[in-house]
Amino acid sequence: MSQQNSPSWDLGRFVKTLSYFGAIPLLSSIDWFQQWFGSRPDPKVDRSAISYGTSTKTATSFLTDPKLGNILVVGAAEALGQQVVQQLVDQGYRVRSLFAPTEEVPTPSQNQIEPVQADLASPKAISDVLEGVSAIICVNGTDYPLAPLIDAAADNLSRPGQLVFDFVNPTTDLKEVWGALDDVVMGGVSQSSIRLDKDGAVFSGIVSTSNSGGFVSIRTRNFEPPLDLSQAEGVELCVKGDGDRYKLLLRSESGWDSLAYSYSFDTLPDTQMLIRVPFSELIPVFRAKTVKDAPSFDSSRVYAFQLMLSKFEYDGALNPHFSPGSFQLQVKFIKTYRTPELPQFVLVNPVGAANEEAEAKLRHSGIAYTVVRPSSLTDEGGGRSLLLSPDGSSESPDEQNKISREDVAAVCVQSLSHPQARNTAFVVTQAESNCAPRDWDCLFSQLKPNS
Repeated sequence: MSQQNSPSWDLGRFVKTLSYFGAIPLLSSIDWFQQWFGSRPDPKVDRSAISYGTSTKTATSFLTDPKLGNILVVGAAEALGQQVVQQLVDQGYRVRSLFAPTEEVPTPSQNQIEPVQADLASPKAISDVLEGVSAIICVNGTDYPLAPLIDAAADNLSRPGQLVFDFVNPTTDLKEVWGALDDVVMGGVSQSSIRLDKDGAVFSGIVSTSNSGGFVSIRTRNFEPPLDLSQAEGVELCVKGDGDRYKLLLRSESGWDSLAYSYSFDTLPDTQMLIRVPFSELIPVFRAKTVKDAPSFDSSRVYAFQLMLSKFEYDGALNPHFSPGSFQLQVKFIKTYRTPELPQFVLVNPVGAANEEAEAKLRHSGIAYTVVRPSSLTDEGGGRSLLLSPDGSSESPDEQNKISREDVAAVCVQSLSHPQARNTAFVVTQAESNCAPRDWDCLFSQLKPNS
């Protein structure tokens, strides 16, 4: 749409916007007036009503259980890999079994197992394999190209957090929570809206610089009481954009025209992206101007979310990717994240045959990891007394020091649910210890994280 043909300022839309968000208290409280505009009268949102999706978790709980996502087993064709897969299923996990292109893919015997065949040297294949994966167990660190997998895992493994908005499986009316807040409030003529489709919420419309305008946005009504996201490090958005630069704004005050905390992010055309917004990197702003000496963002009091496309970046600087006209940003979900307390990558790196390069890369990847070093493997039954030696030695083992695959698989699976196993490397042997067989709390308590 050309700037010359832009519509004139719309007084009705101006009043509708202010009344929707409670900026005109009298009008906002009148039932028939709000219904006339197609919304309910109370401009606040009970936080229990927001769209947490179909998860059985409560709205205030953190999704730290890795069973909520798939566990990828690399090396599923091997005897140890088969043990790991079966024990994961027995523990209630959903499993994605990875097979190399040259390996035969068996028909799964249970519904919780999803076999996939992929070449780990292919970035596209890795991206597809990791979708929906919350943790990885690699039973063989020598026969697979692990470097690209570790790189991709650092960016794509789902982090524990609280699902705030699930726009694919919404549980509430979108119009009761989100509304358009465009430059009509400042005399502009830009127009936007939010709607649902099968792939999430779609924020779209026309942005115009006529009448000194140049921004569009969608914003939630205030949450009452405000959301407490203080357990998180930040929020993540799964989006598919159009190449524009957008902003996410959060508010820790209830005022209509109050201080906001902003984060700019770029999109790629028609490409799904996970945008991670650390609370520590939010910029305090008032009407696109940075506010010096403003307090840090208070994540324990989150009153509103807002997504914006603006001509301006901050303090009068222009958005380098802005152009007037049509735009579209699809949002699949918004959730919080925090550094995982539980391991997300378990690497079996045998004593005497360790892939030191892959292990070093894993240690420096930022992924919460566990490195398990078994000695000689046997097909004997499990349930034996085990010893976890936290020195991480990779020297050749004693020939008499053998351990069953069943027990090694159990160590790998149990590592996923024990915080004490996070960022550790240890030799596991069949030996007498001060822990009873399968007393995992006792066994993992003797480990110390690597520095």
